[in-house]
Formats: sequence, C-alpha cells, structure tokens
Amino acid sequence: MATAQEQADATETRRQKRASSFRDRPAKHVTALTFVGGTGRSGTHVVARFLGRHSRLASIGVECRFHVEERGFPGLMDGSVTRDQFLKRLRGFWWRGKINGRERGMFKFVPEERFEDAVSAFEEGFDPDAPDAACRQLFLDLLWPHAADDGASGLVEQSCDSIAQAETLMRLFPESKFVHVVRDGRDASASRVSQSRGRVYPRTRKQGIDWFEKRIRRIDEGARQIPDVRLMQVSLEELLTPPRFEAARELTDFVGIRFGRRMRRFFFAQMDLHHSNAERWRQGISAGKQDSLERRYVRMLEGLEADDITSAPILRKVYEDPPGPGEAPDEAPESG
Repeated sequence: MATAQEQADATETRRQKRASSFRDRPAKHVTALTFVGGTGRSGTHVVARFLGRHSRLASIGVECRFHVEERGFPGLMDGSVTRDQFLKRLRGFWWRGKINGRERGMFKFVPEERFEDAVSAFEEGFDPDAPDAACRQLFLDLLWPHAADDGASGLVEQSCDSIAQAETLMRLFPESKFVHVVRDGRDASASRVSQSRGRVYPRTRKQGIDWFEKRIRRIDEGARQIPDVRLMQVSLEELLTPPRFEAARELTDFVGIRFGRRMRRFFFAQMDLHHSNAERWRQGISAGKQDSLERRYVRMLEGLEADDITSAPILRKVYEDPPGPGEAPDEAPESG
C-alpha cells in the first residue's frame, strides 16, 4: 500500500502532466480558451457544440459555473466568499446538482479522481491575499484534460455568465476569447419562462422581458472589459437564417479554425430555424397580448439603444428583419 507521501507525489505528478499539456498544446494558432455566453436560452449550447465539432476544439457539454457565479471565482477574488464556502459549493451543486429536476454538473465528464486531485491541490495552495494563481490552476486541472485527452488545442466552455463575468475571466485567462450569443429577447425570455414553469422568476411573459433586459445590461458591463479583438457578438438568428455561412465563417475564423467537414454536417443537421423554435414567443397567447409584449419589447430596445448597450444594434437588426418561412435556401459552403 502506498504511503501518504507516495500518494501525494503521484497526485502532483498527474497535475504537472496536465499543466504541461496546456503549455505544449499542438496548434498554437487555435484559441486556447473560448468562453461562450449569453442571457440564457440564447443559443450558447448549440454554438459551443458547433465549435466543438472541429477536431482542434473540445467543447464541454455542461455549464461548469464555478468560475462565473458570484459564489465562485468572482467572490473568491474579491474576498466576499471564503475558500471553505467555495469548496462546499464546488463539492456540492457544481459537482452534482439538479436544475429543473435534471442532474447537472461536472461529474458528467470529470473523473472523480481528477476532481479530488484538483480540489485537494487548490485547498492546499489557495492564498486569500493572492487568489489568482490557485483559481487559474484549478480551472485548468479540472477542465483542460477534456481537451488534452482528445488531442485538441482549445477548450470551449459555455456557462451563460461568462461575458457578464469577463473582468474576472480576463484577469485569470488573458489569452482567452469570448463569444456573446445574442437572441431575440422575446424568444429568449419566452423560453426562459417556459423552462421555469412559473416556479421562479420570471414567471410571466412581461417579467420575461424585464429579466432579459437586466441580463443584457449585466452582459454589457462585462463586454466592456474585453478588448475588441477578443470579443465576438453574433446573433443566433444570423447563424440559423440563410444565407448564413458568412456568420459561421467569421465565428470559426475568430477562434482560429477552418469551417471543416464535421462542422458543416452539424451546421446543416442541427442548426436551422426548425431547431431554434423562432418566433416561439407568439405561441399560446392572444393577438392582443402579442401586441402588448411587442410594445414592451420595443420600449426596452429603445432604452438599450439610448444607453449605447453594445449588443443593441444586433437586437435591433433581429427585430426589424426577423427570420421567417420565406428565407432563401442554404447553399453549400466551399470545402475546407
């Protein structure tokens, strides 16, 4: 049986091997860390999955959350959350929790041994007066092997609050890039209300518009902390409505990959208006309620424009040119 010192040495060897795999990743032109975020119900998951279809990128299929929630890295780094408070939630909800009755968490893709190695190292090395190094290393210890094990050179993470918490993430990962996925606020908020089934805010469609505005304004605060060359804002509708290849190519160029065959197959099969449920906000309500919601949404949009919110031009464009059944058909992109 191995001694305690031998177990500690083996743990450290495993951690060093994972750390070297990040430094020595094979294709340096590919963005090492791409954070995909949005309001929620905006298309972050499908965009992250699309990027993950490239062999050089590995996409994490769940929201990891620990690096963007207030009780996570942001709280640790501003001193409002203690190490023990953070670890309690890390070992609890972020590792294995339930959302809307479904189990979510890192247990779905992080082996338990790796999780315990990473958490133990963080617990020992965390300094509340200088938390950045331990936070960065914990993130890499937990998540980077998902890319390294597949021979990928970049990791795509899709926690919704990534853009809103960009100040924290830029501080820890200055090499990272950010993709803000914007969706028509009427559809995003209707999806959110439907998802929560009236149990939590927002419970009504009107509350949904207010929820969307608050989320967009929070995201704007974070977006302003990101250098222009490291932020791309793209509407879900632009990626789903033909002709749409220019938007997809801009996205792949942004993270340093080509729009290859596997990505095109996913693009055709999984990314279209049918899968997006466009104009869902009209479902189940009368014409009068639709008009009322639309007036509320326009007032919100005008307020965002008056305050120079960075994503307001995208939202305006989607509002004035909504996707519809009369769109031109797809044309196959050039191979590459």
